[in-house]
Amino acid sequence: MNPLGLHLWYFDLIKYLLFLALPILVKGKSELLSDIELQADINSSLNAIAQVQKAFGKYSIETPEIFSGNHREFEHIKLVKDSELGSAFAFYIHRDEDGDRDKKWPKGKERQRNEIKGYQSSPETLKAKISETHYIKWYLKIEKTFKITKAFCHFFQLKAVGSQNVEDPILTLSGVIERGKPQLQLQWWSGDQSGRIFLADWEDCKDKWLICESLCHYAKDGSFKFSIRSVDGDLNIKKVQKLETWRKGFSFVRPKWGIYRSIAGVKQNMNSEDQILLNNILVKKI
Repeated sequence: MNPLGLHLWYFDLIKYLLFLALPILVKGKSELLSDIELQADINSSLNAIAQVQKAFGKYSIETPEIFSGNHREFEHIKLVKDSELGSAFAFYIHRDEDGDRDKKWPKGKERQRNEIKGYQSSPETLKAKISETHYIKWYLKIEKTFKITKAFCHFFQLKAVGSQNVEDPILTLSGVIERGKPQLQLQWWSGDQSGRIFLADWEDCKDKWLICESLCHYAKDGSFKFSIRSVDGDLNIKKVQKLETWRKGFSFVRPKWGIYRSIAGVKQNMNSEDQILLNNILVKKI
């Protein structure tokens, strides 16, 4: 790890310990149950997909080239060099070629996806249950030409798996144009309610490494804390909110990272290709 990465790692560890002291989020005594890391290694003999699968499980990939009938002639998750972190996972999405796994959406609901995720057979760290808490940290860089629209474009999701009430995510980190203003925001869903929390102007978020941290306690009277700061020091934002984060029918909640967006009615406003970088994913279950 380069000196910058080492310095940020220790700084993040201190912040993590402070997070555990927040009574609004985790009541009573906290116990670290498990943790897992995913770091891009451009010098490894494993490609990007294989590195993700080694950490998260065989079926943790939802990228176009692995699904029949999708855009299979392109490597959508690649290992790339990075001047600050050494290496990173690059996620690509194509306006005209990429779809959403092998799913065919009806007209007016078209969307596309290039994501990695926790799932049923992932390590237990990636699957939080009622009364547990997920601490998740990752580095995100949005390409400077990345275009967003008034439709949804998620870069991170906390999404439940279960028998009911799992259609909507619990929390997303999203880029969207709202009331004419391009921005990065949190979007949340709780029962029959939903909301949006402004984080930063879109132009201030691009072409720089953003350190994202999410601390979510899963309960009917749950809560989350989310922070995002840039390595260059220009951004330093924290949000805390009480929220119903566990609903009837949930089996577990898992994180997802990448690009998941709607192209319905907004395709003409998009680039032919967009890209984000991800690295240094850390998940702790408390």
